[in-house]
Amino acid sequence: MQSQSAVKRERDLDHTGSARFFARVLCVGSLLIFLDCYWIVSAENRVVYELTDFSFFPTVLATLFGLLLLNTALRRYAPRAAFTDAEIATIYVMISVATALAGHDIVRQLVPAMAHGVGRATPENEWLTLFGGHLPSWLTVGDADVLVGYYEGGESFWTERNVRAWAAPFLAWTGFIIVLLFVMLCINVVVRRQWTEHERLNYPIAQMPIEMIGDTRGLLANRLMWAGFLGAFALEILSGLNYLYPALPHLQLKYPLGQFFREKPWSGMGGLNLYVYPFAMGLGYIMPLDLSFSLWVFYLLFKAHFVALTAIGVPAGDGWAGDLRSGAWIAIALMALWSGRRHIAGVVRSAFRLGRAETGPDDRLNRVAIVGLIVGAPALLVFLRLAGMALWVASLNMGIYMLLCIGMTRMRAEVGPPTHEMHGSRPDELMVMFAGTRPFGARNLTMTRLLAWLSYGYRCHPMPHQLEAFKIGSALRTRASRLVVAMTVASVVGAVVAIGAHIVLYYRYRFSVWGVGEFGTLASWITNPRDPDLPNIYRVVFGFVFSIALAFFKRQFLWFPLYPVGYAAGYGWAMGWMWFSIFLGWASKRVLFTTGGLGSYRRALPIFLGMVFGQFIAGSLWSLIGVVTGRNMYTLFP
Repeated sequence: MQSQSAVKRERDLDHTGSARFFARVLCVGSLLIFLDCYWIVSAENRVVYELTDFSFFPTVLATLFGLLLLNTALRRYAPRAAFTDAEIATIYVMISVATALAGHDIVRQLVPAMAHGVGRATPENEWLTLFGGHLPSWLTVGDADVLVGYYEGGESFWTERNVRAWAAPFLAWTGFIIVLLFVMLCINVVVRRQWTEHERLNYPIAQMPIEMIGDTRGLLANRLMWAGFLGAFALEILSGLNYLYPALPHLQLKYPLGQFFREKPWSGMGGLNLYVYPFAMGLGYIMPLDLSFSLWVFYLLFKAHFVALTAIGVPAGDGWAGDLRSGAWIAIALMALWSGRRHIAGVVRSAFRLGRAETGPDDRLNRVAIVGLIVGAPALLVFLRLAGMALWVASLNMGIYMLLCIGMTRMRAEVGPPTHEMHGSRPDELMVMFAGTRPFGARNLTMTRLLAWLSYGYRCHPMPHQLEAFKIGSALRTRASRLVVAMTVASVVGAVVAIGAHIVLYYRYRFSVWGVGEFGTLASWITNPRDPDLPNIYRVVFGFVFSIALAFFKRQFLWFPLYPVGYAAGYGWAMGWMWFSIFLGWASKRVLFTTGGLGSYRRALPIFLGMVFGQFIAGSLWSLIGVVTGRNMYTLFP
């Protein structure tokens, strides 16, 4: 048994660590959130367009790389001031979660939703007549004169009239986002041990920050890493210089082949791209072989499917794929929850001390998560009810949305693809598909369209970053409870900065057009009521059943190479550019495994990590130069 003095020493050390955690980690993390969010918002809306389409954000990688270089110097010259690995991991997690909010598919879609209902209304489109009365005044800006500067730019946001008009929507949506992210965090707390320890998912994306933080010296001293880094970095710098000065040479690594497939039935595939992205090759190499194989094979199978449909005279395209994948995502989420049902039940029992319960840190954290879900989920529904949405519609919409989020988070933990884009998987569109528009009415449909920003594309979604935080924390000895605190702080700071930065910068530089189509769809639903769409329903059901069948075959036959997550993630706008690079990463790994076994794979791993680091850091530098100079710059994707 420990003596009282030993217990006191441990308690004092814990208090000291807590003080350091709050004074240094949360403050530094919040400062870097402010800088990174401003960087992302400025870059994606002014000078480049696709920085947050990826599972691993280039700007966050660049920030982490700079922080590690600084910390290496601190450890040598001022060791007492240096950060521990756990502290750097916590800061990284904070920046990742906040950057997800600021990125392409979250707040950049939300801010237009606050303005477009009034700002884009005209006598011709009759929006104010059709649904203007259903737009909550505390969620949208109702003064069209205030929005003139928002759309035209060249003025300061900081006038009394502007601030008054935007204050209520800003505060309301900020609060909604904070509660929503906390609910997602609670779900991740509940499932993390099941997916990490019991099912032993791979978490390929999390391996990169773990390698960078856990073995900084070894990584920086590895010549193979620098070879991959410098090769990818040089290619990206040359491409950027060629963009600015077309007379300069660069290496052509992008070959669109659509011009060779203009005749039917080949035109049905809609084009085929052979693009080489070093970062996607690196991520394809890190992924498990069967999973990377599933991604590129299913991409080609989708293309073959479209060709076959065109040959028999059936129109097909991305809409088909969206329906099939929506069913697949929902199936993946339900299968994941079903496989973890005993663990989830155990977490609930532990949280409420039902039966035999422990009192360790995990039980305390589980209790916080369960209570958070009990309070947070109804709070979201109350918010939507106050906004005018019927409770049953709000429950259905948010239930479908959370299932899609769980499916996407599960897929990323299992596969770790370069992107997890899910265009076409929207709760409101699925609801209208299955029930038509008449059961919902104009008021409910208006609110579902105000929530459409949640499901725009899922590419920079924060929920997978929250889950990966626990994997990173486990590897780098970071307390899960501190990660929960850090991610909650990141959600608050990130929501405030991301929404505020978008509004302020739009008034200064004029609005970049997003989100108009959401209200156009709403007007169409109201003026032309829809019936249930049976062909689309059949496709969603087929995607659902086919994914379950794939999971069954994979469980019954270990040699079966195709995964349901590959089917769900294997097609989409972003995958159309990346599939060939994933194939190259898979082929490289297959050859090395076949010829040299696991040892060859591990020896070559630094090269592929370096390729990811090199292209992402070079791409981040080009975007930063663009932000500073105000000039359009080369973007690393697509």
